[in-house]
Amino acid sequence: MFLVNTNHFRWAWATGISVLAVLSVQADNHQPVADSLVMNPSVVDRDYQETELRFYASPSQNASFLTEMEGGNLSYLECSGQLRRGKLVDYYQSDRSRIFDVQTGSYYRFSDRLMLAGSLSYGSDRGKHQSGSVFIHPEQAPFDIVEMDPQHAGTKRREWYSLSGRAGYAIHEKVSLGAALDYTIENYAKFKDLRHQNSLMDLHVSVGGKYRIVPQITLGAAYVYRRNIERVSFKIYGNTDQQYTSLISFGGFYGRSELFGESGYTSHALPLFTQTHGGTVQLAAEKGGMKWFNEWGFYQEDGRFGTGASTAITYSHHRGNLLEYRSKLIRSCGRLLHVIGLNAYRRSLENEENSYKESTDANGVSQMVYYGSNRVGKKVWKGASVSYTLLSGSTPRKRADWMAGMEAGYEARLLTASPYPFYRKQDIRTVHGTAFFTRNWLGRKQGYSLSVEAGYAAGWGHRNQDGTYASVSEHQKAPVSLEHYLNQEYDYRVSRQVKSGVSGGYERALSSRLSLYAKVEVTYLVALNTRLKGESQTVCGLSAGVKF
Repeated sequence: MFLVNTNHFRWAWATGISVLAVLSVQADNHQPVADSLVMNPSVVDRDYQETELRFYASPSQNASFLTEMEGGNLSYLECSGQLRRGKLVDYYQSDRSRIFDVQTGSYYRFSDRLMLAGSLSYGSDRGKHQSGSVFIHPEQAPFDIVEMDPQHAGTKRREWYSLSGRAGYAIHEKVSLGAALDYTIENYAKFKDLRHQNSLMDLHVSVGGKYRIVPQITLGAAYVYRRNIERVSFKIYGNTDQQYTSLISFGGFYGRSELFGESGYTSHALPLFTQTHGGTVQLAAEKGGMKWFNEWGFYQEDGRFGTGASTAITYSHHRGNLLEYRSKLIRSCGRLLHVIGLNAYRRSLENEENSYKESTDANGVSQMVYYGSNRVGKKVWKGASVSYTLLSGSTPRKRADWMAGMEAGYEARLLTASPYPFYRKQDIRTVHGTAFFTRNWLGRKQGYSLSVEAGYAAGWGHRNQDGTYASVSEHQKAPVSLEHYLNQEYDYRVSRQVKSGVSGGYERALSSRLSLYAKVEVTYLVALNTRLKGESQTVCGLSAGVKF
């Protein structure tokens, strides 16, 4: 049922896993024995996620900083599954879903000058009782297409393949260059009328460099390009006499209803296309046992809903920009390691709907003539988060005995839907905080881990403020509003929610360079107020893998 033939991608994914494994084994085989014992005393003593946490430039879009990564070579291959149950979900999510995922990742130092990193993943998500948006990631889209009748909810399946590769090369002790590629394919389908089929391609490329001006200060810069295309098509396989209506939502479930047929947003297979250009600059400082990384980024995006061809309708255009700041501070104090992260961003997006007419020339060739456009929606996202992690008994090549930390953040989403002369404004703001503690019991041949976490989230704002820009005549029809989705989304985002979770893991070394591990986790989330009071969500997960 999926639109994209992914056989070639599956072969590439399998080949990539093999390459990662071979490279890792070759790297260890080429190391002198003495050096191997230093770099990899025991694979149980190393953790992939902790290795990334310890790297001060891990948040960067500039791959040239990879050359400064410590810790030697490390790879993993993991299979995981999740069961999600509960009605504490957003309007487009399922209250009963299962997720399966296979992923692999590797850090590999090819030489003193060249550092490589890569990852591959495949996953599928099958959820029941799903309706709401037809888009894969509606929270970031310039507009939304929403099923108006919740009685048509059905099973949806999402499938994704992704690969990522980064390389950092030191051409001089002070100068390094880097490049990164992230490529994702996603398929999404609904198995009940009105059915939709989606295929998404997301390409992210960056190139950059860095220069160490003095031993303590490093400057860097990178160019970033992103290309995102999500093609959506609609079909009916059942009773063709039944009518299916969708809402073209310009924001806050406020807009125009559309009957599925021969014209409109849902009539043809159309792409939602977005292209992004941007740049980043980096400043890294080192002093004693401290490393501080800073990155500023600016991105501009523009796109359309439609093919852009002169003979086909381009329904809308959108444009926006993103400002972000990322920072990471690492401080080593004896056997303690302090890691502090800070992120902040602001993104704005405007959507304009085109006015058009189909025209036929003397030769019988039809083309679209556009008379202008009207701004029908504007969205602004902004937020900030801070995190702190304390690791004990850790070194670049030894896993921490225990870890403790917290993360807190603030997010705001402001939107205005403007089907002239009407408008709807919405303001939703949320705060959240999470604390965790992890204890590791590590031996030469095996290790155990236990983690607990607790979190809290709450929000406030205005669900909707409706009005008009000008006086309304009796012939002007008010926009359509989907109150049940409006209430569900607002209640989900602003409700006070308490989260608790526990996980346990076991790892067994088969050799100094190979180990097997398994992990089980349970997370429980419950709402304390709004219409969702008492509603909850339980997530049970199981994962197993090999580390090498």
